[in-house]
Order: sequence, then structure tokens, then C-alpha cells
Amino acid sequence: MPSSTQPRTASAIRHRLVCYDCFKPQVACVCASIEPVANRTGIIILQHPRERFHAVGTARIARLGLVKVRVESRAPRARDSAMSVPFPARTALLYPTNGAQELAAMPVVERPQNLVVLDGTWFHAKKIYDAYQWLRDLPHVSLTPSEPSRYRIRREPKPHYVATLEAIVCALRIIEPHTRGLDGLLRSFAAMIDRQAAYTPTTKKSLVPSTLNFTSGGG
Repeated sequence: MPSSTQPRTASAIRHRLVCYDCFKPQVACVCASIEPVANRTGIIILQHPRERFHAVGTARIARLGLVKVRVESRAPRARDSAMSVPFPARTALLYPTNGAQELAAMPVVERPQNLVVLDGTWFHAKKIYDAYQWLRDLPHVSLTPSEPSRYRIRREPKPHYVATLEAIVCALRIIEPHTRGLDGLLRSFAAMIDRQAAYTPTTKKSLVPSTLNFTSGGG
């Protein structure tokens, strides 16, 4: 009996091929647009497992573009399991609590040399934060973004909610304002959103970007 399955076209095959650096379909690969940034501040991204292959997850751009960056998957259920590598000295957590210091207001000599960032939706980031005492024991810093998030696929819940990459770039601009290439990371981010928007209806509910409220005194 003849098969009713239609042969796949070359275009369909290309759409199925995945780049194993950015974990996006090769037709939407962002790697070529990312230029390395020689950041001095160490960035440690604790990523919710659901974010690794998220269509519009932005930590992948930080991982590919920053020279000093480490990404670790953190499931909230693994309560109080230790980090694979201890935090170095002068590490702070970028997370908005009532006691968090505004990063831009800190004296230059007191600003962190390493920054921990939680990657996930606000709900998932809070789950990670609540799960690990050693995170809550770190000094906390916060940001006041100068402009709304550039996510165009889905409107952010509040104007001061920003994507993981945007928060990292904002923090690095404060800590090391002379570092070159940070704008390039945001251009790669914008290109990723443009490509995704071309393939995905803007009303699709599953495309919830990684957003964190980095304003002072957030919940």
C-alpha cells in the first residue's frame, strides 16, 4: 500500500536542523550576529531548566557573547544543593528585594566583581530564589532600567520588567562603563526577536519571555 506521507521539502528539513550552540533552528541561528565582549565582571547565570531551549530565551546570547560567564541549570525542587563551583569573593545577586542596594548608587570600590543572575520567568526566578538559602545569603543589588524592555513578541507585565540579557547589559554598563561591545549583544537580541516574530504570531500565549523585575524594592 503506498505511503500517504508526503516527502519533506528542503525548506522543511532546514527548519528542523538545530544549531547546537544557540539551540535554535538553523534558519533562526543568532550565532553569526554575536561578537565576543571582554567583560571583567564575572556573570553567573542560574537558569531554570525550562529556559534552556526556550524559543526567545536570552541567556543564550549572554553565554555566547560574554567572555566571563557561567550558566548552571537550577531546579527549585533540588533544595539547598550546593553550587558546582563556589562563588568567588565579592559576588552579589541581582535580585530586587527591599534590602537590595541600587547598583548605580553604590561607590565604585564597593560594586561587585561577580554577579549572579536568575534566568526564568518572574515566577520561576522566585522559585529558585526561595529554594536556596545560599542565594538569599548573598549581598543583593538591583537596577532601575532607563528604558522599557525591547521584547516585541509579548508586552511585559510592567514597564520596568526586563529580559535576562537586558539586565546583564544594564548592570555591566554601570560596573564597567568602558567595556566595548555591550550594544552589540542588544542588537543580537533584537535580531533574535525579529526572526522569532517572523515565524510566530504575536498572540501565541506560550511565548513568555524571561523577565525579571529589577527595580529597587521589587517583590
